[in-house]
Amino acid sequence: MDKIDKNIISRLSARSKISGGVVTTLCENESADALVRVRNPLHLGYIERNFNVCGLYPFIRSVAIKCSLKDAVKLERMQEVEYVSAQSKVLALSDDIGNLTSLNANFQNNIASDTDDETHKSNQIGSSGDNTADKRDFYVENSGLFSPVPTFDESLDGSGVTLCVMDTGVSPHLDLSVPRERIIHFEDMINESAEPYDDNGHGTFVAGVAAGNGNASARKTAGVAPKANIVGVKVIDDSGESGTFKILDGMQWLFDNFRRYDVRVVCMSFGAEPLEYADPLKIGVEMLARSGLIVVCASGNSGAGSLKSPAISTEVISVGAVDKNLNVASFSSRGYYGGAYRPDVYSQGVDVAGIQVGGTYGNMSGTSVSAPYVAGACCLLCQKYRKLTPYQAKIGVLNRAILKNDIRILQL
Repeated sequence: MDKIDKNIISRLSARSKISGGVVTTLCENESADALVRVRNPLHLGYIERNFNVCGLYPFIRSVAIKCSLKDAVKLERMQEVEYVSAQSKVLALSDDIGNLTSLNANFQNNIASDTDDETHKSNQIGSSGDNTADKRDFYVENSGLFSPVPTFDESLDGSGVTLCVMDTGVSPHLDLSVPRERIIHFEDMINESAEPYDDNGHGTFVAGVAAGNGNASARKTAGVAPKANIVGVKVIDDSGESGTFKILDGMQWLFDNFRRYDVRVVCMSFGAEPLEYADPLKIGVEMLARSGLIVVCASGNSGAGSLKSPAISTEVISVGAVDKNLNVASFSSRGYYGGAYRPDVYSQGVDVAGIQVGGTYGNMSGTSVSAPYVAGACCLLCQKYRKLTPYQAKIGVLNRAILKNDIRILQL
């Protein structure tokens, strides 16, 4: 890098519109994958016409571009631009991704069936603080249909409700496709396949926890909402990794199409490190929630004092993991973000049995497993209360959770 470029980089670093991640990348490369958020949707067209665009996300007023140093200087000067952030790595949130432990035949036959501040300014994540219980109880209230109840109506099975699993894909399995095909649509942002598949296994497991019917195990591994329909949106590759742009591709598709497939609940068992300002995944899930979708997010697998985006949003149901003794799993992310304690609720997430690609069963740990447990519960609530809002769904889940050691745990 010559002296002139170093001076430009220095000036960009001193200003707030171009993120540090973009500047750092441009110090080492000719271009950076950047997300440009504009102040008005009418400005999207100008960015699309004048920059090297690789993704368009009108639902969050953003455009993904290949950003050169010259582009960064131009964007910094544009009044129409609110902020430019770098693309982040996104991971499927299984504690043992890629290493699903297969259950032997004997075990398979004996398994017990045992989640309008658009600026998103800097937030500090912490593992402890004062008045913890008060902050965790913020959402819990008596509100008619949503007064505290011990459990869910046993007659509920998710019938008539559609769940979107945004993950590594969803593979056909006896527990999802018999006696009727319940994968009603599949959208592939990675390889553009029209047929449902899962080249990793994570998303299929998630779908089974939420909505598997246990058909291949004599109902011993049935999910929470065994008659719910499924829309699979593949946004994560075969290695369990993705990036902000692919996730936003999936969110934009869902934003545009959820009414077409009557999607009510979305399960997102993935996460990225939160950005200090204008976090795109946080903004994205909030736009989905404001459109009426109930969004459930895994909190992350990095332990106390850490949280993953988009679970940092208070407009989603964020979910942590407990073991079979209802103790918080050591890997389960938890803490404060913007003054609010996350996650909202905990559920089973250690050595949980579920379906695998190829028609078999296995077990998995992680908040990835906990989130679909709660997503399935939201499907049950949607079946019972057809006009359920995202906020009401959160109240319904929290009021059906037990309180232990100042945390709420959902059991079914």
